[in-house]
Amino acid sequence: MPILTDCLETHTPRILDMPAGIPFPSDPVSWALDMLETDVVSADMQCLEQGSENDSIQKISFFDQNDPECFNRFSSGIHQGLPVHGNLELIDYRDDGGTLRKNAEWAWQVFNDEFKIGMAEKHSMGYYLKSNLWMSCGEHCYKAHCDFADGFLMHIKGSKHVRVWPVPEQFKQKLIYDHSDFEARMATEPLDFELKPGQILFIPASAMHEVVAHGEQSAISVSFHMGSPYPLVVLCDQLNKLKPGVEVFLPPHLSRNLKFNLSFFQLSRFAHFGGGVDGKTVPPELSEALLSSLKSKKINSAEIKELLSAWWQLALSEPIYPGPWCLPE
Repeated sequence: MPILTDCLETHTPRILDMPAGIPFPSDPVSWALDMLETDVVSADMQCLEQGSENDSIQKISFFDQNDPECFNRFSSGIHQGLPVHGNLELIDYRDDGGTLRKNAEWAWQVFNDEFKIGMAEKHSMGYYLKSNLWMSCGEHCYKAHCDFADGFLMHIKGSKHVRVWPVPEQFKQKLIYDHSDFEARMATEPLDFELKPGQILFIPASAMHEVVAHGEQSAISVSFHMGSPYPLVVLCDQLNKLKPGVEVFLPPHLSRNLKFNLSFFQLSRFAHFGGGVDGKTVPPELSEALLSSLKSKKINSAEIKELLSAWWQLALSEPIYPGPWCLPE
């Protein structure tokens, strides 16, 4: 059986068989509902509502987590097979620590057994893992979007249809990633997958995809997203702390820090370069891309390049990778 982490940093969506021995909950529906009920405030719960008679477009309506009856309405929708959807974060982890939700220990075991060694090898300068529970039914459609890290969708119960648009060539070559231009990201011929229990779908980083829960039966999956996305806003903050007073900044279109506006580069893509050609500097390809993005009114581009080299040496010697969401205020 192929090792799951062999898929990392490739661009090919594919179905994989579930490794033997994964300790899934014996009653996935009860487990998923219990998890969502335990922490309703942290969950994302929504339903699809039909528009007016003259409007055939379904609209997303979010449950109010502060409403005491919120979970009961969601649970009722699940049991009736209505188009409802809920997700909840199970694991938020960097290679030096993180958080694990109670009763999600089996998901942590999956990470340790199936991903941890391969992650450390492919992301030697630091990595990030996020695992989420996904529960939906009634033909609920999670609209087309893309994620900034490679993803494995482990399907536990029910049936899901997943449409994936392979990453277009022009986006594969980009060193600075963002989530702009969804339409251009969907220019490729989509691939359709009918996901059944016991299967895993690998979805490459930045590949557009949408997910539909078939039928009235609950469809339950657990996702594992992993990689080393390094936000430009974090890099900028670290450079300013390395040498106070340089006032390095980003142009407005690169300085946003919301999920679907975040700009970043994949640190692990350059880990095999070590310290560049001379062992001390940022790999030339990455250096060129970063220098075209970073600005300062206090120092020139040559000095920014020197500062980047100091940051790179620090990244090689210390665990400074913060994960994608430790954003400066």
